[in-house]
Amino acid sequence: PLGARASQRATFPRLPPADRPNRGEASEMAPKTEPTPYTRARRAYSALQKERLSAECGAYLPAVLEGCPQAIKKQAIPASEKDAETIKGLFPSTYDTPLVEFTAGSNGEAAASRQPIKVGVVLSGGQAPGGHNVIAGIFDGIKQWNPDSEMIGFLDGPHGIFSGNFVEITSEIMDGFRNTGGFDMLGSGRHKIETDEQFENSMAVCNAIGLDGLVVIGGDDSNTNGAVLAEYFKKHGCKTKVVGAPKTIDGDLKCPPHIPISFGFDTACKTYATLVGNVAVDALSAQKYYHIVRLMGRSASNIALEVALLTRPNACLLGEEVARDKKSLRDLTVDLADMIQERSKAGKDYGVIVLPEGLIEFIPEFERLMSELNDKLASPGVEATEESVLKALSPENAECFKYLPEFIRAQLLLDRDPHGNVQVTKIETEKLLAATVSAELEQRRAAGSYKGSFKAQFHAYGYEGRAGMPTIFDASYCYALGATAATLLAHGLTGLIASVKNLLAPAKEWQCGGVPVTSLCVIERRKGKDKPVIRKALTELEGPMSQPCTAYMKIRDELRMLDAYTIPGPIQYDMENCEASTDIPMTLQLELGREMKPLGKIPVPKKMGDFLYAPQAVEARSELQQWRSARKHQVPASLTEKSIAAVRLHEVQATMCAEQDMSYMRKFFTSIEAPLIELRATEGRDNVPQNQRIGIVFCGRQAPGCHDLLCGVADMLRTSGGSKVFGFVGGTHGLFDKQAVELTPEVCKAYAGTGGLELLGRTVDRLKTDEELERARAACEELQLTGLVLVGGARTNTDAAYVAEHFRKQHSKTAVVGVPCGIEGNMVNEFVEASIGFDSAAKAVAQLVGNTAIDGSSARKYYYFLRIIDGAATGGRISSSHLALEVALQTKPNMLLLTEEVDEKRLSLRELVKEVADMVAGRAADGNNFGTILVAEGLLAAIPEFRTLISELEAVPMPNTP
Repeated sequence: PLGARASQRATFPRLPPADRPNRGEASEMAPKTEPTPYTRARRAYSALQKERLSAECGAYLPAVLEGCPQAIKKQAIPASEKDAETIKGLFPSTYDTPLVEFTAGSNGEAAASRQPIKVGVVLSGGQAPGGHNVIAGIFDGIKQWNPDSEMIGFLDGPHGIFSGNFVEITSEIMDGFRNTGGFDMLGSGRHKIETDEQFENSMAVCNAIGLDGLVVIGGDDSNTNGAVLAEYFKKHGCKTKVVGAPKTIDGDLKCPPHIPISFGFDTACKTYATLVGNVAVDALSAQKYYHIVRLMGRSASNIALEVALLTRPNACLLGEEVARDKKSLRDLTVDLADMIQERSKAGKDYGVIVLPEGLIEFIPEFERLMSELNDKLASPGVEATEESVLKALSPENAECFKYLPEFIRAQLLLDRDPHGNVQVTKIETEKLLAATVSAELEQRRAAGSYKGSFKAQFHAYGYEGRAGMPTIFDASYCYALGATAATLLAHGLTGLIASVKNLLAPAKEWQCGGVPVTSLCVIERRKGKDKPVIRKALTELEGPMSQPCTAYMKIRDELRMLDAYTIPGPIQYDMENCEASTDIPMTLQLELGREMKPLGKIPVPKKMGDFLYAPQAVEARSELQQWRSARKHQVPASLTEKSIAAVRLHEVQATMCAEQDMSYMRKFFTSIEAPLIELRATEGRDNVPQNQRIGIVFCGRQAPGCHDLLCGVADMLRTSGGSKVFGFVGGTHGLFDKQAVELTPEVCKAYAGTGGLELLGRTVDRLKTDEELERARAACEELQLTGLVLVGGARTNTDAAYVAEHFRKQHSKTAVVGVPCGIEGNMVNEFVEASIGFDSAAKAVAQLVGNTAIDGSSARKYYYFLRIIDGAATGGRISSSHLALEVALQTKPNMLLLTEEVDEKRLSLRELVKEVADMVAGRAADGNNFGTILVAEGLLAAIPEFRTLISELEAVPMPNTP
C-alpha cells in the first residue's frame, strides 16, 4: 500500500545496510501519484539562447540510432576481478546484465507498430552543462519509438521519486530548454534512495505512474544508486527499468572505452579556460602580478590539467602528483618560489599559476595534521587556541601547524563543521600558497638572493562553470546520451549506463550502447562500510590513460620561464565558420590518440624600461584567435574604404561648457568653443597629408578592443605616403623615455581581435604636472610626431586637453587626440556613446552572472551575492555603477544594489539590509529560497555612516606607526 510504513526488516538484505532513521522517528509521508502543474518555464531568453533553442538537435543524433537500431549483447568485463563475487552477491538479479552495442537496424518498421512507452527522468547531484539536452534526447528518442510515448520529470532530484513530486514533460516544456545550461527545467538534488521506505515508495510511485523506464542523470554515486534501484525493482517484479547517463564537470566519471568522458566537463573547462586566458593576458599587459587561480576539483585534478593544456600557465599543481611524490607544503612552496625567483631574474615579476581546490587534501602532512587536530580538539581539556593545540599535537604535526600562515591557523581552529571537524574545503588554498611563498621570498630577499616583486591576485572559479550554456560538443554528446538511454529502455534493458564513444569522429559516426553499472563497480570502504562504487577517475600520472599528463609534463619545465600562454577565448557556436566551435576536450583528444600542438616560437623579449616587449606572430595564437584575426572589421560607411583620401572632415556646431564655468575654464584653455568635427565619405582628395608620424599611448587600465584601435590607425595611415604609426611601450613612462616601436599593419594584424594590452603595456599615471607635460612635448618633438593619441578614461581624456593646450602654447606641431576607453563605462556623455571595452567586459561578466543565476535556480537553495567592478570616482565622492547596471539589464537578477541610488537616497546600512531581507522574505513566501543579487563594488562607500566610520578609522594611528 502506498501509505504503508516501511518494515524495520531490510527488504534488500544483500546490499550494504543503509543509514536508517531511528525507530522512534516518524515515517516519511506517503508519496504522491498525481503530476504537479509545471511552473518552472523560463520567462526570458537572451539572443544567443534563442538562437541555440532553434538549433536542430537532430543534427546531433548518431546515425546508428536512426530508425530502429538492433541491440547486440556482449559479455561485460568486470572492473575488478577480486571484487566480482562480492558485487555479484550484492546484485544477484542484475549482475549478469550484458554489455550492449547498437547497430543500424531496419527503417522499415513503422513507429505505430511499436508499443508506446512511458519514461521518467531525474537529475541527481550537482549541475553540469548539457543536462537539458540529455532530457531532450530521451524525449525525442521515445517519440521516435512511438509518437504516443510519454515522459515524466521528477522534480529536485531523487527526493522527487520517492515523494512522488513529478511533472508531465510536453513538447512545449521541452522546447524551452534545448541547448541551454543548468538543471532548472526540473531542478536537482543530492538525496539518495537509501532507506527501506524510500525504496518501497520509489517503486510504489513508478508502479502507480506506470513507468516503463527511469533515467538517472548523475555522477558516479548517483549511477551506483541507480543500479541499486534497478536491482530492487527487478527483484520485486517492478516493470520499471533503470538506466543512467554519466554526468560530472569534475571529469572523474570515465571508464574507457565505454564511457570516455562525462558530460559537462568540456563546457566547464572551456568556461574556466576563457577566464584563465583572460587573466594571462592581464598578466602580460600589466606585468606586475602573479594570478593564482583555484579551480573546482576536490577529488581529482582533471579540470586543472585540462585548463592547463588549453591555456599553458607557468605552473599547474596536480594533487595526484603531490600525493604520489609525498610532497610537503614546504616542497610546493620552495618549488614555486624557485620559479618566481628565476622569472624575476629575467625581468618577469608576473605569471599565472593554476591549482585544484582539493590540492591541500593531497598533501600527506596536512592530512595527518587534520586527523590529529580533529581528535585533539574533541578531547577534554584541549581548547581551540594555538597554545593549547601546540601542546597537544605530536612534534611532527606541531611543526606543520607552526609553518602555516597565521590566518590559516586561525581558520583551522575556529571554522568547524557541525561535527566539530576542520572544514578543509573552505581553506583558500591559493591564499595559503601565496602566503607561504611570500614568506619564503622575503627570507631570500634578506639573504640577498631575491630582489624582485611578488604581488598576488586571487581567483576562484567554481559554480560559474556548472550551469553555462553547453558547448557544441556537450550539446551533441548529451543529446546522443539521452537518445541512447531512450533506446536502451525501448529495448527493455535495465542496470546500464548509456555509452557513446568514437568521439573523434563526427557525431553521426559515434557509436552507442550501454554498459552494466555493476561491471564498473569496485568495493570501497565508505564511512566504515564496504560499498559498491564506480571508481573515481583521477588524473593518471602513468598508465594507459596518462597521455594528457605526459603531454603536459613534456612542456612543463619550459612553461615556467616562457610566456607561452594560449588564449582560448570565449566559447563559440558558429559550427559553419569556426572550426574551434566543435573542439572536443583536449584531454580526451590526447587519450584517443591525437598529438598536442607543440609550443610555438616565443620571441625573445626586449627590455624597454620596466616593460618587456615581445610581439607575437599570428601563428603563435590559439585557433580561435587566428580565426578572429582573419575576420574583417566592421566600420562606419564613412570609413569603408579605410583611406584618408576617401574621408573629409566637416566642422559642425560649436561646443561650449556650462555657462557658469566658462570664465573658470578660460584660465586653463585658450579655446573652449571649438566646433564638433564630423567625418564624411568623399569622392577623393588631392591634398592627402603625407609623412605623418602618429604616436599612441595607453594611459589607463586594459580594456578589450585596444589592439583593434591600433589596427584602425595603422590601416588608415597606410594610405598616406611615408606615414608611420608608433606605439609607446610602457604607457606614459614609455612616452617620457621615448620607448617607441613602429606598428606596421602586419604587427597590428597579429593582435586583431585580441584582448588586453600585451603588445605595448600601459600605466595608470596621469600627465598633470608641468614637468610631465614638458617631457611629453620634448619626446614628441624629438620623435617628430605630427600626432599623439592618448587612450584612456575620463582622467586620460582630461589630461589630453591639458596636453593639447600645453603643446599649443609651446607652438608644438603635434596634434593631440583622446580616445574613450574603459570597461567601467564612465566616459559616456552627450558626445561619446560608448567607451572601448565596456561592451566586452559587460558581456563577459554577464555570462558569469547568468551562469551563476541558472545554477541557483537549478539547486534552488542558494542566494548568490555577486560584486561587480565599479568605475573610478573621477573627482566625485562615489564611483560609477554603469557596468553593474548593464549586466543587470542583460541578466535580470532578483536585485541590483547601485552605488548612485544608495547615495542619492542616503540609505543607511540597516535600511539597505532591510531591502534585501524584504526581497528574500517575499521570495520565500512563494517557495523560492534562492536568488541572485548584484552589488556594485563601491556600494559601501556610498553609505553615509560607513563613510564616516572609514574616515575616523583612517585617522586612528596604526600600531607601530609614528
